[in-house]
Amino acid sequence: MRGSKWGWLALVALLGASEAAAQRMPFTWDVPKVVGVVDVPGVMMADGIPVKIRAVRSKEKPEVILQHIVDRFEDWGFYIPPIETQAQPFREPQITALDLERLISYTAIFQPGPDGTTTVFLGEANLSQPPQKSSPFAPVHPGAKDVLHTDTESARTLTYAVAAKPEEVQAFYRKELTKQGYTETEPNLYRKDSDELQVLVRAAKAGQSSVVVMRRAALDIPPP
Repeated sequence: MRGSKWGWLALVALLGASEAAAQRMPFTWDVPKVVGVVDVPGVMMADGIPVKIRAVRSKEKPEVILQHIVDRFEDWGFYIPPIETQAQPFREPQITALDLERLISYTAIFQPGPDGTTTVFLGEANLSQPPQKSSPFAPVHPGAKDVLHTDTESARTLTYAVAAKPEEVQAFYRKELTKQGYTETEPNLYRKDSDELQVLVRAAKAGQSSVVVMRRAALDIPPP
């Protein structure tokens, strides 16, 4: 009889916890010492997955904000993959967690500024729907890792990391884009009809480069 009583209590507690989880309010970001907020209108598509992005500026140091956000992820019961397994394509540190109930991933990227502030980019990706297929718009350097395609109303962006020097990556795009009929009108800026491709490359870790390729409509008619 006693065991049956405790079994019922455990079942009631479990049902109560499930109901509380179902009624839980959506996750909200909390960044300490915010001095400015920049909302990005609309929804960005990252590898065919809808992502909401905004940025805030804080007076706090990046490592303090990172720990604060990790603590908040843990309080909400999110799954945080080990840091060594999380993609770090850029020099700026970032952290990602997953809400296993709603299938939403949350990513924060921390960019220290010269004035002592930290800009924190906050992204929410809805993983509950199958990704929409997107055709590639620019070549990718051989051996690229953490390749990510993003689409917005005004531009398409390709980002990745690769074990190559910046000048090697730039030479690769100069060769490949010329084959596709693009003309380098300025250093690392290519045009073809009304299309414009901007190639941004910078040294990251030892022997590696971070690459960003942006495609947008040219603001004026390219020279002959």
